[in-house]
Amino acid sequence: MGQAMRVIAIAKTLQRRGHDVKFIAAGKMIPVIRNFGLDVLEADNMPDIHHAGTLQDLKAEPSEATLTQMKELLEKMVELERTMAKKVCPDLIVSGTVSGATVARSLGIPSALVFLQPHGQKTVQMVSKFINRQGAAEKQTGTSLQSMLRAADLIILEGMPELGGDLAMDFFGAGLGGIKEKIRFCGPLLVESPDQLPDRFLLKQKHLGNGERNLAYITIGGGSPLIGEQFLATVLKALQLTPDITGVVATGLAISPNTIKAYRPPVNAMVKGFVPGTELIKASDVTVFHGGSSTLMSCIACGSPAVVIPSMGEQEDNAAVMARFQAGIVLEKASLTPDKLAEAMQTVIRSESYRTGAQALKRLGDAYGGAEEAANWVEQLAGGGQR
Repeated sequence: MGQAMRVIAIAKTLQRRGHDVKFIAAGKMIPVIRNFGLDVLEADNMPDIHHAGTLQDLKAEPSEATLTQMKELLEKMVELERTMAKKVCPDLIVSGTVSGATVARSLGIPSALVFLQPHGQKTVQMVSKFINRQGAAEKQTGTSLQSMLRAADLIILEGMPELGGDLAMDFFGAGLGGIKEKIRFCGPLLVESPDQLPDRFLLKQKHLGNGERNLAYITIGGGSPLIGEQFLATVLKALQLTPDITGVVATGLAISPNTIKAYRPPVNAMVKGFVPGTELIKASDVTVFHGGSSTLMSCIACGSPAVVIPSMGEQEDNAAVMARFQAGIVLEKASLTPDKLAEAMQTVIRSESYRTGAQALKRLGDAYGGAEEAANWVEQLAGGGQR
């Protein structure tokens, strides 16, 4: 979803500028894309690449069978996207998947590839296992991820060099000649700019009915019922210990509504499925999350401090960003208790230094221009400026 949202942010900006934008989507993503007012090209039989589990296990080497399956799926994606692109004859392809760049190159049109920058060595190691490993499957198909990256004319990274830009350059440059000069950093890449939203007081009034009340926005996330339910129980107990805080808890797809009812949330907890995340992050006095990339960039864009409880390598790297800039507190998931979470939330709310650090991060991100600047680069590329 994170990759799709990055592309949507650029697509919406281009659409507002009067460009004709069409978005290839399949399955559950079709209504999501349409909800943003974008014209969807429905892709039948679009393969779905499930590799998150292997990416999370840094100790495990991907098997040849896994690599073979990934290459077969990528080949199918390339062929399907090429067929659809031929029908609409685009001037340019903007993609969150490496297959898009390959399709564009085969059709002789420019392409921009959108990624999130890695924020630490654990993330680099995780992704490198899949990008840099030359297995038998790659040799057989000739459709390696390296060649797909080289096919892109422009690589837009959501992030800032100050948050690990050297890592990004080294990562994309290792064994990938000619990649570094294609990279551009755009800062947080959000569909909705926080600066265009009402101020925190008005947003609190909207969501709590009280602009003066302390607000903690907690996103369960994870997509795993086990992770979600365990974390939800801890969060609700922490809110029982902090009656001066109202917690808006977003469960997404992680927990069913019937399961939520069994926990009997305290009066200062509002448990919801989906909420306007950017609004809640901007309104919040503290955001509590697992360290997901999209929430991290939203916190930076909003200038909102956080309590981060990471559970894997990429999330740990993301959490370290908030800690390094004194914009949040990082807690260990293994030793997390309601008391520790309650104390961390209260500390962030009561100490102005965390919001000061978060606002400094926001100013850093704002300087890179976000979706507006990314759209400028795409327009230049479509006009031949980058070829």
